[in-house]
Amino acid sequence: MFSIILFIYFIIIANAVKPNPNPSYQDRPIFKITSKTHDKSIIIDFLQKVANKITVSPTNLSKFQIWSTSVSSSKISPTVQEQECIENTNVKYYIRSLKLTNRFYEASECRINLNPKMKSILQPTENIHNMILRDENVIDTQLKYVLLDEFNRYEQFKEYKFNNFDVLNYDLNCLIDFQQLMQIEFKETVIEVNLEQRVEVHDSCGFLDINSNFMGTSIDYVFNYIPLNGTFFCRKGKSISCNRAIAESSNSRYKLPDF
Repeated sequence: MFSIILFIYFIIIANAVKPNPNPSYQDRPIFKITSKTHDKSIIIDFLQKVANKITVSPTNLSKFQIWSTSVSSSKISPTVQEQECIENTNVKYYIRSLKLTNRFYEASECRINLNPKMKSILQPTENIHNMILRDENVIDTQLKYVLLDEFNRYEQFKEYKFNNFDVLNYDLNCLIDFQQLMQIEFKETVIEVNLEQRVEVHDSCGFLDINSNFMGTSIDYVFNYIPLNGTFFCRKGKSISCNRAIAESSNSRYKLPDF
C-alpha cells in the first residue's frame, strides 16, 4: 500500500514541474511594459491609443492629446498626478493562439519582356529578406525574443529551427517569355501568434473624464510572427502589385535558340 502511495506522489510531482504543453491557455503575461522597463513616451503612446478608442467627446480627447504631447516632451516635467499615471499604468501580453502559416511578399521588381528574340531574366532583389524580416518597432522585436524564449520551454517546439535564412535561393533565375509578366515572391513560413494586449490604466490618468463607463482596462488583439524559414519563387502574370503599366522592361538578355 505504501509503495502505491509513493508512486502516486512521484507522478503528481513530475506533472507539477512539466511546462504546460499548450501555451495558448496560460493566463500569465509573457511580456510586460512599465515605466521601469520602457521609456515614458511608449506608455504615453499606449494611453493615447486607449483614449482615442474610448472617447465619447472630441473636447475631452483634445484635452488628453494636449496632456500627452506636453508630458512626452523631455523639456516639461510631469505633474505629480501625471507621474503617478505613467508609473502605475502597464501593458501586458498574453498568448491566446498559435498557428503555423505562410506569409507572402514581393521580392523583386515587376518585369515584362517586350523582346520577341530574347527572354528576360529576373532574380530576387539583393538582401531583400533583411528588409522583409525587419520589425516595425522595438516592441515587436522584444516580443519576438520573449516568444522565442517561451517556445524553448515547450516540447512541441523542440524540432523547429527558427530564423533559418542562412541559405536562401538568391541564385533563382526566372526566365520571362515574350509579352509575359513576372515578379519574384518570398514565401515566409512563420508561427503566427495571436496576443491579447491588455492596457491597465491607472485611476490617476483621469480616463473616467473621457468615458464614464471605462473600467480601467483596454483589451486588443495583436499578431506577432516568429519566422522559421523562407524561399523565393517565380510568379507569372498580373497581380495587385504587378501589371503592364508599371512593369520594368529593360533587361532582355537570354538569347532564344535559332530553329
